[in-house]
Amino acid sequence: MRETDPSDCHVRRRTISRAALENRPVVPSGRRSQSRLRVRLPARIETLAEDFQVILADLSGNGARFLTDARLTRGSEVVLAWGRHEAFGEVVWCAHNQCGLAFVEPLDRRVLLDTRALNDAAQLPDDRAMLKQIASQWVRGVRRL
Repeated sequence: MRETDPSDCHVRRRTISRAALENRPVVPSGRRSQSRLRVRLPARIETLAEDFQVILADLSGNGARFLTDARLTRGSEVVLAWGRHEAFGEVVWCAHNQCGLAFVEPLDRRVLLDTRALNDAAQLPDDRAMLKQIASQWVRGVRRL
């Protein structure tokens, strides 16, 4: 009888995703399962340690993107608050003063509709207008950079 050399054996491993273990549908990485509502609203991020003022840039039932100078790390658990709404989620990416947030519980459709109405009524000025305002304040000595 021939002895089997362990280096000759090819073990084929099969990995099971966490979503499959939890009986959730697998969403391909880098793909959104829902379209995003583009907004420009003042919002607040609350962590266990502190709160940050941010600008909510887009929103869907499953997540959001916001603009911030805060140093948040991937995996941070936060509460996003805007208007009369708030949602608990996990930071899934941060780059170039922007972060993506995945909500733990999906938002109700009424929250998205209310946010759209809020955005139509009270939208922040665009980046160019904000920079012009900051520059004007700096020239007058009201603001320091």
